[in-house]
Formats: sequence, structure tokens, C-alpha cells
Amino acid sequence: MAPSKLRKAIGAVKDQTSISLAKVGNSSSLSDLDVAIVKATRHEEFPADERHIREILSLTCYSRAHISACVNTLSRRLSKTKNWVVALKSLVLIHRLLADGDPAYEEEIFFSTRRGTRLLNMSDFRDTSRSDAWDYSAFVRTFALYLDERLDYRMQGRRGKRSTFGLDDEEEEAHQPSHKATPVREMKVEQMFSKMHHLQQILDRFLACKPTGWCSILHPLSSIGS
Repeated sequence: MAPSKLRKAIGAVKDQTSISLAKVGNSSSLSDLDVAIVKATRHEEFPADERHIREILSLTCYSRAHISACVNTLSRRLSKTKNWVVALKSLVLIHRLLADGDPAYEEEIFFSTRRGTRLLNMSDFRDTSRSDAWDYSAFVRTFALYLDERLDYRMQGRRGKRSTFGLDDEEEEAHQPSHKATPVREMKVEQMFSKMHHLQQILDRFLACKPTGWCSILHPLSSIGS
């Protein structure tokens, strides 16, 4: 069997094993959630099926506990995988959850990342399975940085503070209600410059997500993060 076919076969077995394990030991709704996450982040080198992403959004739209479970499952998936496809699909799913999911996802993902779990902390991610995986791994790391910068900006705006990383542990755990963001017309000059600087950082991170090397050769997954 050719190496590429062998990798696909191993990936398919891993996905099926993860789906089988997800169905054991959880309530029906949590099992459905874990299965949908595995299916949305499986090893196939094609974008995730939209119905799996919509199922995840539906299962977590009314429950903070399900949102927390979803974030924990994604964290475990990212911690265990050494495959760039699974890692990138997981980050794309996080992007969708932040954009279209319950606002509580922002706090759950932000605080999980701050505590050091594997969500947007992808600086040491490496896929060494094949020669062209270096460029894909670099794209995964760059995309994670963009999401982290974007989320940090959102959290700063929600809390009305200059630095979200200055929060107390007690405030972090309590998840205090958000402060209303200050309108631009009411900002002081230094606040406006700080906001502009942060927006420039987000733009730089976004522009850095342009695929390079092997990623730029019309791969099915090369543009889903942009």
C-alpha cells in the first residue's frame, strides 16, 4: 500500500475509533456533540461538512455546560493530534463557534487558552508525517495566532479594560458580566491609539495567514482559514 493511502487508512481508523469512544460513557446529547466534533475535524483532506458544524452550534446554543464540554473536547483533540488536517479543521471550527456560536464561547476559549490548554496555543505544533507538512504546520500556527489576537481584542472590548491579562484569578473564575465598550467618539486620545494599534496587529496576523509554499498550490484546505 502506498504511503499516502496508508496514512488515509490510519486516519480513517483513528476517526472511527474516536467516534466509537465518544458514544461510550456520556449522556446522549454529549455523545452526539463529541461525535459531531470528530466528524467535523476528521483526517480527510477536505473542508468539514456544514451539517456537522450546524449540529454542534445547535447542540450548544442553550447550554453553558455543553459549550464547556465542546471546548474541552476540542482542546483534547488538538492536544493529541500531530496531523495538520485535524489541527486546521479544529481551528476553523473554533473560528465558526466564535463567529456564529453563543457569546459564552469567547470566555470559555479565552480562559482555557490562558490556563495553558491546547486551543490557540499552537506555537510548537509540528506535523512531521511527510515532506510537505512543514508549510501546512506553519499555516496552522499562523492561523492560531490570528484567532488568539482577534479573541483578545474582543475580550478587551467586552470588559472595557486595557489588558484582559491583568484580571484576577477570582474574577476569571467568576466570569464577571461584560462592560459596555466605550464608543470611539468618547475615547481619549491614548485609548484611540491603543485601539488602532491592536487593530493593526489583528490585520498583520490576518495578512500573515496567506498560504505559502505547498499550501498555496490549490489544496482543498488551503483557503478555509482565510
